[in-house]
Amino acid sequence: MLPEVSDNKPDSHFWSKIGLVADITQLLREKPSDKKRLVEVLELISQIVRFDSATIYLINRKTAELQEAATHGSTVNCLDFVSLGIGSGLVGLVASQKKPIHLPGRNPESRPGVKADHDSLLILPLLVVDKLVGVLCFSHSEIDSFDENRQKLLELVADQIAISIERTMHQEELEEKNRLLEQAQQELKNVNSCMIDREQLRSVSELALSISQEVNNPLSVIVGNAQIIELESNDIPEKIKTRVKAIVDAARSISLITHKLQKIDQLVSENHLKDDKRKC
Repeated sequence: MLPEVSDNKPDSHFWSKIGLVADITQLLREKPSDKKRLVEVLELISQIVRFDSATIYLINRKTAELQEAATHGSTVNCLDFVSLGIGSGLVGLVASQKKPIHLPGRNPESRPGVKADHDSLLILPLLVVDKLVGVLCFSHSEIDSFDENRQKLLELVADQIAISIERTMHQEELEEKNRLLEQAQQELKNVNSCMIDREQLRSVSELALSISQEVNNPLSVIVGNAQIIELESNDIPEKIKTRVKAIVDAARSISLITHKLQKIDQLVSENHLKDDKRKC
């Protein structure tokens, strides 16, 4: 776990930001939508950015609606009596517009006797490129608690959370598709069929293209985050620069792999034709 860092130590705070992103990635490597893990993520964030409450909402892929996945403190939302289809209140508005909302809060001196439930609010969409994964909400009792620097940091953290969740969920979907594909191939072998299942072949082709697209989308976000770190290269030691370069190099390697993956339909078709000739 990260040590608590004071806002008045910029150097320590910078290294804590780097550690925070790494810890979140490690924590969400498995079962990213697990409530316990998401609560731990919020606790990690609280050690870098102060807040009273935070809530993560995730898209239910069956209903295409936002559902509360984890909360640190009390549930964060405002105007939740207003339904916007995908969600309610300001959370639903952020999800619909795919843009953050920052409310600095009310000044109690200007409205004596009036106390808001959440004086300062920051609500961020969890996006992978343009695909909505969920919404991340923060509240603090202090007026204008989330200044520009804190908002930028939390936006970077939100990107990392979205990438981790989307990547692992996509991997689970891919494993399920691969299991179904292997089952279909075994059934074809059992009946000694000499015919090519063109519909199955088309599914393989679509799956390959889908994999390529889904990998390239978060890949661009990873490279973008690496470039953000490189912007502060003057304060980064050579060891970290080397790691950032390794991220970029690895991204290029993955890009080459996905390019080859796009040709898998041609390879599968050729192999089926060869097997068909031998059998018949």
